[in-house]
Amino acid sequence: MTDRFAVPGTDAATPLRVAAPAIVLAKAEPVFASVTAATRGADAKAVHDMRVASRRLREALRLFESLYDPHAIDAAYRRVRGITRALGPVRDSDVFIETFSSLVPEVDKSGKRAIAFLIGYRSAVRDKEFERLRSKLARVDVRRDRRIFATTACAVRDTPEADQPLGVFAREALRDRVGVVKGAYAPALIEGAVGQQHALRIAVKRLRYALEVFAPCYTDGFDAAYGTLTEFQDTLGVLHDAHVFLGILRDEDLRARALAAGVSPAGFDHLAAIMRKRAHAAYVSFETLADQYSASDLEHVVLDPLD
Repeated sequence: MTDRFAVPGTDAATPLRVAAPAIVLAKAEPVFASVTAATRGADAKAVHDMRVASRRLREALRLFESLYDPHAIDAAYRRVRGITRALGPVRDSDVFIETFSSLVPEVDKSGKRAIAFLIGYRSAVRDKEFERLRSKLARVDVRRDRRIFATTACAVRDTPEADQPLGVFAREALRDRVGVVKGAYAPALIEGAVGQQHALRIAVKRLRYALEVFAPCYTDGFDAAYGTLTEFQDTLGVLHDAHVFLGILRDEDLRARALAAGVSPAGFDHLAAIMRKRAHAAYVSFETLADQYSASDLEHVVLDPLD
């Protein structure tokens, strides 16, 4: 069993009735533990960490949903999804601000003025987004919610499936996730296919989170599989962000506001040119990864090392 994402007392042979609660609770704890830091708002990393933790927990709930009462697991999922959605706008603003701040050394004077305007504008937006987030997190009673979540996680239904070893369940669940990735693979291998590349990024991300859930079932091949999926997700993430930022830079209302503030269109055009280059470079990196790992290769990378 790999040490990464290990859950004490859980391996490939552990029955689902034991493994599922242990894994769900292990994924839930980082969400509860990050509430205080995320509520402060100044720490972008805390917001990011809580958002990722909530997504990991949602994936665990999806994977094990057949073991639970549908109403109970749906209520738990919706509660966690609400937290993810509240964190999303703040995190997106943080990424926007970080990205454009990093461009300052490589732009001309008009570009610097455009960046100053964009950061100021997005910082004001973030302040409003954070107030909504803080209001949402203020309603989280960590002690109470830990207790409720523990009760839900441990209420595995008494069915034959609950006696199935985790490793057997993991293989089928991961095969399903790999199938989604394989279906999204070829359509994404066109440089302008932005929607298809986004769909593949989501599929890869969900497969990666599933890999984390089933880490106790893996042998030494886990790190290679996880590293490969991480590389795909990161590359597709850069590509996605570049296209999102290009859309923002083309927004006519925002450009009009910038012009009224003394920012020339040339500054926006300069930043857009940089984003187009970034998008192209990310696509080339993705294409290189796809040449190295076909969809069938990914299936072997993910499934072959399972115990």
